[in-house]
Amino acid sequence: MKTDSIQQPKSTPNRIRQDGFANSVIGHQTKHDPYSNFLFMPSMRMNDHMLQNIFIDCSLANRTISLPADEAVKNWVKIPQDKNDNALSMLEDLNAEIHFADAVRWSRLFGGSGILMLVNDGRMLDEPIDETNISNIEELRVFDKTQIWWNDAVLYEDPSNVKYGKPQYYQINPMDGLPFMVHESRLLLFTGDPVPDYWRLSNNGWGKSSLQGLIEELTNNQHSMKLAITVMERKGQAILKLSGLTDVLDLGEDGDKAVKTRLDLIDMARSILNTIAIDADDEFKIENLSISGMADLIDRFGFAYSAVSNIPFVILFGHNPKGSGLAQSGGTDLENWYNYVSQIQKRHIKNPLSRLIRLCMLAKNGLFKGKPIENWTLKFNPLWSPSDKEVAEANQLDADANFKNAQADSLMITNKVVSVAECQRKAGYTPDEIVGINKEISEQPEPTINKPDNNIPSETVIT
Repeated sequence: MKTDSIQQPKSTPNRIRQDGFANSVIGHQTKHDPYSNFLFMPSMRMNDHMLQNIFIDCSLANRTISLPADEAVKNWVKIPQDKNDNALSMLEDLNAEIHFADAVRWSRLFGGSGILMLVNDGRMLDEPIDETNISNIEELRVFDKTQIWWNDAVLYEDPSNVKYGKPQYYQINPMDGLPFMVHESRLLLFTGDPVPDYWRLSNNGWGKSSLQGLIEELTNNQHSMKLAITVMERKGQAILKLSGLTDVLDLGEDGDKAVKTRLDLIDMARSILNTIAIDADDEFKIENLSISGMADLIDRFGFAYSAVSNIPFVILFGHNPKGSGLAQSGGTDLENWYNYVSQIQKRHIKNPLSRLIRLCMLAKNGLFKGKPIENWTLKFNPLWSPSDKEVAEANQLDADANFKNAQADSLMITNKVVSVAECQRKAGYTPDEIVGINKEISEQPEPTINKPDNNIPSETVIT
């Protein structure tokens, strides 16, 4: 039996739709589009030598690194439970404020730093601190990342240890002495700006320099200043029309030399005598080029650098041009600045400083006599210090608000809307304090009221 062959459907070739708007005149979305091949290219990783040179030679980079570090320790700290400020006195004896500012500074520059604590506990530097036998802390020394080194052979290997994977020992390479080994318990580490673990692994465990992501904007800002100087130098452009210039140039090398000599003589005469002698057929004039808008353009580069560095324009450059946002936003720039510094305090300073204070309390020859305060807390003092006028205005506003609240409470008590005790509870008094206050009020003598004399006849009513 003959059967008809079953015809298979033809497969449809795969097609990709790439429709969209294009402009063949300007080349948009075509192969001639100059923006179609844009891609991100990572910037060059700056080495320690380059970072050091930028910090020394570029004042703007220096301010970018130093301003947040100095601001973070400007008003220092307090321990509310330490009534006599013994901890602050011990920190002052160690110059801790200066050392912590330097540690944050080099951490921001190189991506890491450390403070070596010379603790007198009867042990060597390469041994763990014996916290039960601390006599005193003799000194603090700051080393940047370039002077601190470690390798994989000295890591904590116990996975159950909270310090697993971190170095037990560090090698300190001082600039003015021989290298020596230090146990990690004697170092307060500052690990730079946060980065992914992959970057940290390739950077020997350290973080990122604060200048690493700023180099392009820093270059643009510095270059704009140099170009502005060049424009100002060429603002007054001298134009000399020499009669027969073409004929002279046709003479060849001798003609070129003659023209150049003539121009040099004119420039020299302008500089020395301020008088120019030219031929009657020649013409000399100076065209003044407009530089309007140049200041705003330079400031725009400053705004861009200020944004990526997290430092307000007025603090970084020392003035507040129109459009900086500080005056219009009512101080938002300063608020963001203090928030940024507060993050540095919490992320980089709080833990190392807390450990140092704890060791100071354990020092038997210190002010605490080896007896730490229980449940003490570390708080940073406010970054903003109000002026006397601002304090007076704030106190006046509080007084006005309290007076109006007292008037409202008195009116509500008179109209029997609330009781005296309810108003006292609203004011924050405890039940025992309320009882004591009411008892004192009840024991006060009644005010004396002058009664009328009975000998004085009362008013006669006529009916």
